[in-house]
This record gives sequence, C-alpha cells and structure tokens, in this order.
Amino acid sequence: MGKTLFFLLLLVTLPLHGFAQEDAVDVYNQGLEALKQDRLDEAIDLLSRALQLDPQDHLAYNNRGVAYKRKGLLDKAIVDYSRALQIKPDYYFALANRGTARFKKGDLDGSLQDLVEAAKQGKKEVVIVTTLGMVRKEKGDLDQAIKDLKQATTLAKKNPRAYHALGEIYETQKDFSKALEAYRKAEESTDHRESLVQLRAKIAALGTAYALELHKQGLQSYREGNENKAIAFWNQALKVDTNLVPAMRDRGLTYHKIGKHKQAVEDFDLAIQKDPTNAELYRVRADAYYRMKQPDKALANYSEALKFNQNDAIAYNNRGLVYHEQSQLDKALEDYSRAISIDPTNSIFLENRGLIYAAKGSKDKAASDYREALKLTSEESRRSLLQEKINNMAQGSDSDGKLTPNQESSQRRLIEPSNP
Repeated sequence: MGKTLFFLLLLVTLPLHGFAQEDAVDVYNQGLEALKQDRLDEAIDLLSRALQLDPQDHLAYNNRGVAYKRKGLLDKAIVDYSRALQIKPDYYFALANRGTARFKKGDLDGSLQDLVEAAKQGKKEVVIVTTLGMVRKEKGDLDQAIKDLKQATTLAKKNPRAYHALGEIYETQKDFSKALEAYRKAEESTDHRESLVQLRAKIAALGTAYALELHKQGLQSYREGNENKAIAFWNQALKVDTNLVPAMRDRGLTYHKIGKHKQAVEDFDLAIQKDPTNAELYRVRADAYYRMKQPDKALANYSEALKFNQNDAIAYNNRGLVYHEQSQLDKALEDYSRAISIDPTNSIFLENRGLIYAAKGSKDKAASDYREALKLTSEESRRSLLQEKINNMAQGSDSDGKLTPNQESSQRRLIEPSNP
C-alpha cells in the first residue's frame, strides 16, 4: 500500500518503508481521503491517530495542518507545519503552507521568510508565487510584488487572486488602464458568483474613475491651450465610459470654439440623450445652431433650455438676439428684459436692449441702458463704443439715433458657451 501526500491539490505517492508502518500508512491514507473530500473533522481525527502510530511522520503533520487551516484554526495549523519542518527541515511544502497560514494571520515577516525559502527549495508553485506577491504588496514592496504576481499569472493563466492583487496595486498607483485590465482578467478567471459580483462592481466604479481622470487631463490640456490634445483625452474618456456627459459637453464646447459646429452639435445630441433635462446642453446646442445659421433650431433649443431652467439669463439674451435678427423686436425686448431682471450686472444684456430701444425710437431708454452698461464695462474699446452711442442719443439726428441695419447687426452680442 502506498502513502499519499496532500498539498495544494498535488498528490504524491511515496513507497512503503517496511511492514511495521502498515497500520500507520493505512490510517494516514484514510485521513488524506477524508481531507480530499473536505470532511475536515474526520481527517483531523484520522491524521492524529496516524501520528500516534508514527510520531515522526512529517506528511501527517503537514496534512493535518492543511485541515486545521481550512477550518480557520491558523495557530494549530502553524504548529503542525512547524513540527513537520522539525522532522524534515528542507520540506518545502510545509514551508509554503506555513507561509500562507502566516500571511492569513497577518504575520507578514514570517510569511515572507517562509515563502522565499520555499521558492528556493522547490519548483515555482503558483500558490507560492501568488502568495509571495500578495505578501510583498501588503509590505509595500510594490515593484517586486508586481513581478511576483505577473510570474504567477504565467504559471496559471486563470489566477484570479494574482490578477485581483495586481489590479489593487495599479489602482493605488492611479494606473487605471492597467488596473482595469487586471480586474477584467480576474473576472475572466473565476466562476465564483460572489467574486464576480464584487469584481463587476469594482470594474464599473473604476471605469468611471478612470474616465473622470481622463476628462480631468483633457481639461488641463485645454487650459494649457492644447485643444487637440484635450479632445484626444475626451475621446479616450468616452471609450472607457460611454455615458460620461461632462466629456461629451466639453468636447462639444471645444469643437464649437474652434469652429467645428457640426461636431459640436453631435456631441450635444449625445449628451442630451444621456441627460435630457440638462438646460445648459440645450443652450449650447442652440449656440452651435446659431453659428450654423439655423435660427429656427436655435430658437427651439433656447426655448427648451428655458423650459428646464427659467433663470438662465444667457438663454434669454441669446434667444432675444435671434428674435432681434428676425426683426421680432417686441419678443427680443421681452427676452433682453428678462435676462436683465435675472442678472442686472451683465452689461451685454443692457447694451442689447439699448439697441432695441434705439431701433424703436426710444432714445431716452436706449441712452439709459447704454449708461448702465458703461458703468459695468471695464474693456476700453467697448467703453468707447458705448460712450459714442450715449452721445448719439443725446445729440439726436434725422434718424433719432437709430443705427443702420449693418451697424446694428455688428453690435448685437451673443454670449458664447462657457469654456470647458
């Protein structure tokens, strides 16, 4: 009859050493069979009997330690592994098992010492290398931990523990791309339902975090004046998270700024699909339509913006400008006045309304708006224009201070979308 070793699901048949060991070997193998079937209490009883028959059996100590470890009795497991090593100091299975038990117990230094020695004495076992990487990760030796964990994944392609640990390291290093890749491989490597639920939640959350980081880098590039690089970051962010509305909006605003109004509208369309009650998105899409010389679509979008935010002064001003250009002066006047009632400190609103009053022949009201606008304006060139308008209103003329259509058109002011 042969004697079988149990470690990490590896079975080794050892030869008999004489008739006197027959009973101990029988009991040992019964204990091992119980251990393989996860009948842990029975395995412990049988292996304990085997040790009474043969107190120098390092295999029985090791495998009883495995049973104790599975029951969560780590102290007893460590004692048994240590006894096995007293009998056979170069027995690397017991070293590896004690190292993993010490890791579970939180003894990182002891675990590291055992696992390093086990790796020296035996072949590269996936459990040894994986646990070694996890120990080094916990000790903060991240570079070496990454090397160990990568090696562990070459020893076993389906290694969820190693991939998960790699993901955690990369996540702490803010290397979200590598972290996502590692977590996805962990997901592919396991069929454990609870682990899958946790991994999928982590992947979703990390994907959002990664996309937000890319969005942030895009904003930084934009502020540094590199609009193309900003757009590239937002392209990447939207590949990671196709629902990231801020990236759609800011990419659209940048397209608008550089004159690619059609692309801007496409981005605003996508953003509105994801966030259909966002007033700002309708307003900036209206601005793009205005620049594309599609006033009806611009009016419709300004009105939609105001449906969701009745205090959007800029939407009132810009819709008023479209009405103004269509010579619907009463509607323009109403919108400019609403904008001023919401934000009386905006000189552009006052200047635009002054143009309406001038067009309608109300010189005093026009002059009053221009004076208020002048008080609020610091830009010298605009101050000069406003002062000229005030003087014209005061002096009067055959046209009662009215501007020609070309003059009026050049002085209307649309408030463009905010920068990203």
